[in-house]
Amino acid sequence: MRRFFLTAASLILAVGISAGDTYTVYLSADGEVADAERLLEPLMRAVPDATCNFVHLKSKCSNMHEAVQAAKAIRAGVTHLPSLVLADEAGEYATVPLALLTDESLSAAQAEAGQENREEQYGLRCYHARQYLLFARLGLAKPLSDEEIELCLASCRILMNNRFSTVRDRQFLGFRCLYPLLMLQYTNGYKGAHTPATEAKLLEAIAALEAARDLDVESDIGKAAFAERERLRTARRKARQYE
Repeated sequence: MRRFFLTAASLILAVGISAGDTYTVYLSADGEVADAERLLEPLMRAVPDATCNFVHLKSKCSNMHEAVQAAKAIRAGVTHLPSLVLADEAGEYATVPLALLTDESLSAAQAEAGQENREEQYGLRCYHARQYLLFARLGLAKPLSDEEIELCLASCRILMNNRFSTVRDRQFLGFRCLYPLLMLQYTNGYKGAHTPATEAKLLEAIAALEAARDLDVESDIGKAAFAERERLRTARRKARQYE
């Protein structure tokens, strides 16, 4: 039985072709291409010369290569596996679960290329894909190098300032990403005694924590940030007793 595995680079090339639509099928890690091909008959009838790229997705990524593939599925709007993704030179514009692929659903999907809010929806999916990649890197790269910390901090700040970022997004990013990364920089720089640089980094981390808390003090994250701020306050008070 044939299996096709795309690298991240080849997937980028696939969605960048400008001559007409391109077609990508996302499968589970154990999904068979032959089974998917049988469900693609409506596409083959509509576009006899269509060529499909097949991408297998892991349910749990173990490296950044797999995470990039998952992020591209998020960017495409994939919510079920297997699914067919339609794209043109402007990017992915429609997704159809293969179990629901018919002549009618394919025609409706192709019509989505001209939808008025297409660019807006694509931008939102790109935002969620970038957020996924950031947290994938935080979870997979252990330990983070100083350079990786800086890259993650920059990515986090860009996401927090993105026009698609909601209050909940900014609070989540601030508490689960920005604050821990700044604290990691502080910890890495602490060599048994405070210096002006480590003190400044600690204050920067605390400011990020307080900003996340104050975005919505009644949310779960807001309450967790409040508790963390109080923990830090208590810890610093105890530490001063031994200075």
